[in-house]
Amino acid sequence: MMKRLGPVLITFLAAIALGCDGGNEENATQPSPPATTTESGQEALERAVRSTLTANRRLSVYVLWNNRIPSWAERSTRGPALAGLRTAAADRRKRGIRARLLSDRFQVVSISLDPSYTEATAIARGRQRVRPYRLNGKPAGRSVELNERARIELRRLGRSNRFVVWRVELLD
Repeated sequence: MMKRLGPVLITFLAAIALGCDGGNEENATQPSPPATTTESGQEALERAVRSTLTANRRLSVYVLWNNRIPSWAERSTRGPALAGLRTAAADRRKRGIRARLLSDRFQVVSISLDPSYTEATAIARGRQRVRPYRLNGKPAGRSVELNERARIELRRLGRSNRFVVWRVELLD
């Protein structure tokens, strides 16, 4: 049981660290802002990226336990990242399990903004302890400790200071 749970938990943890889009490409491909973005403007964009990563992590924790994508998911996550969350939730639901996050130490290691300011890449590290449960709420095994790094691609929504997690890739 735990051997099959490992890949699902890895997908979940990567999703926690990241986010994506539910297919609304036109929002993610709006014209770029003027090239005269000031240093304080860049700092504001970096804060927006951090905020999106935090929101994506909250979404991932919710999906891990509830095995469903909430209506508010696209606020932080779209594209391949959201599709990955959907797939992992459906797989856990089909197997009759859900997982509870027991502890989480999430850290954004670096943020890199594309020169066009329309995309960003973040490297994040997560150390989590997760325990599987049956849908009836009874434990389904021992807790699992994960220590992972992920590259998270984010896309900016138009000219706003909002980003969404688009793709998550586990490293090492």
